[in-house]
Amino acid sequence: MDVFDELAGKIKKQKTRLVTSLKEYFKRLLFPLYLFPIKLATYSLYYFVVFMFRLVIALLSLLFESIIYPFKSLKNFLKAIVVAGVVLYMIVSLFVIGDYLTKQYGWWGKFLCSVGTRDKLQESVVRIVGGYSEGSGFFIADDQILTNFHVIADEPSPKIIFPDGTFVTPVKILGDKEADLAVLFTENKHPNLVFPLPERVAFYEDEPIIATGYPLGTDLSGKATILKGNFNDFRKSKKQPVSYIQTNISLVKGMSGVP
Repeated sequence: MDVFDELAGKIKKQKTRLVTSLKEYFKRLLFPLYLFPIKLATYSLYYFVVFMFRLVIALLSLLFESIIYPFKSLKNFLKAIVVAGVVLYMIVSLFVIGDYLTKQYGWWGKFLCSVGTRDKLQESVVRIVGGYSEGSGFFIADDQILTNFHVIADEPSPKIIFPDGTFVTPVKILGDKEADLAVLFTENKHPNLVFPLPERVAFYEDEPIIATGYPLGTDLSGKATILKGNFNDFRKSKKQPVSYIQTNISLVKGMSGVP
């Protein structure tokens, strides 16, 4: 019991000293009040400099120990070779992963953007059935579908067929024959199907691109087909008021108007 009492007494003394030191510290820091901002800035700068100094010393010490470690013994030398091999392998792997992401997505930053895109495309792209032509389209707003003008040309009431087989007739159509673009307005809104148009279009060289639509229209049943290719260049027509994205994707009949 004497040992425990002695230990408890020491702990109590240490606690008392700590509390007293903290009180004295905050008393010096807070009073006089008009010097508090200056003291706070000075103390903060002092502790920051001390921390950075100790950090640099620790890093230099670690670097020195790392350099001399392999030469302390044969065992350490073999360990160093193994660690260096693992580190080199990891670095090379990062370059390989970066190259893969570049080839698959154009840029590694687009990797997360691409997650779920293929599924959403197949669930969102619609069929457009006109009088003399069939094509595809996609929502650019809750109640607006973009497609090519030639898909609905000479057809006052084309049909919009959703992936689940239901269909509707647009309540309004806006078209530009010269640009070969048309917007079909639906009565109901479909916010979950929207692929909004970007404010600007930019691609990296040879960036992978996908196009999703219904080849051969209603003659070919099933989900929307996803075709993959690469961006080639931007083209400007001398005769048409629109610009073009040149790719190596081969689009067949029925895929006019695909995103």
